[in-house]
Amino acid sequence: MFKKLGVVCLCLSMVPAAFAAELPTEFDAKSKYRLDYSDLNAVLGSAVLDMGPSTHKRAKKPRSSTSSRMVLANPLPSRLEGNRVMYDKFQDAQVQYLAGMRDDLLAIPSQLPIEKLSKNAQLAYWFNLHNAIVLAKLADEYPITRLGPLFDVDDEDAFYRQRIFDLSGTMISLEDIQNHVMENWDDPLVIYGFYMGAIGTPNVRKTAYTARTVYDDLKANAVDYVNSVRGTQVWKKKELRVSKYYERMAGKFPNFEDDVLKHVRRYSKPSFLSKIGGIDKVSARIEDWHIADLYNGKLAQVGGSSASNSTDALGINIVSDLPDHVVELLRYRDEKNADMRREGIVDVEEVVDGR
Repeated sequence: MFKKLGVVCLCLSMVPAAFAAELPTEFDAKSKYRLDYSDLNAVLGSAVLDMGPSTHKRAKKPRSSTSSRMVLANPLPSRLEGNRVMYDKFQDAQVQYLAGMRDDLLAIPSQLPIEKLSKNAQLAYWFNLHNAIVLAKLADEYPITRLGPLFDVDDEDAFYRQRIFDLSGTMISLEDIQNHVMENWDDPLVIYGFYMGAIGTPNVRKTAYTARTVYDDLKANAVDYVNSVRGTQVWKKKELRVSKYYERMAGKFPNFEDDVLKHVRRYSKPSFLSKIGGIDKVSARIEDWHIADLYNGKLAQVGGSSASNSTDALGINIVSDLPDHVVELLRYRDEKNADMRREGIVDVEEVVDGR
């Protein structure tokens, strides 16, 4: 097994984004190399809070804090959806660790050429590299609430477009990685592998992608996204509104309305599929660039929770000094998972400091 390299110090420089970065396209279908993502798995396993599948119901508008008129919560109807990364728990050492892990992944091609990997292993590598870059960036920027400016496709100075990452002598950006995957893998499922930190983008998973599991994981992300408020909404029973993320990834949907509708139907759960059976109009109008963390990037403890010293549906104690919007999010997760557990659908784990 090819083990992940140690931390490498890189001298980074800006490269004009006018020219497409040339990334390897050849692969070895019989490759026996396997990359070790144990460090990334450790980070994801401990930092990601699995929120469970969406109920596909719009969240009510959040209330203001009990002791002020400030609304700290994300106000959008998708605000309770999507897995969360507990950036609030990261200390300086963890932030530095994430940067080192990102640099380890960037250094791999200098020791093992990407062309020696299978095509699935390459796909998993590009996703893991992309997502490690995003994790390290958000951990360094946190607390931050709105991520749209970081990923603005129209802003040449946006983080998404900055070629500041050295991949064996080629300076690359997140945009380069996404374009490379979009151009060299045909299946539209690949759009669900890019973690971008926001509620309105595909889920972050608790494990790294691997050659063996990459398509199963992508399919799970597709089902999660299609059957969520942040992904799709039926409007007045005659229009399917979808996330602007599909518009961003329109290269996989050349006949946009027809292709997106066909794609959504393919990954819809039966209950949702029945609602869109007669719909033929599609519009990309849903967007949520609020950070997918616990606090909505707002760590100020404005007002205590009204759930002081109470327990949630699972009997888990809700800590009284948490802001109301955090309590609501955790309670929503626990009550939803309790319902699913009673129906024999999932096992529920206790996370986040015993809450």
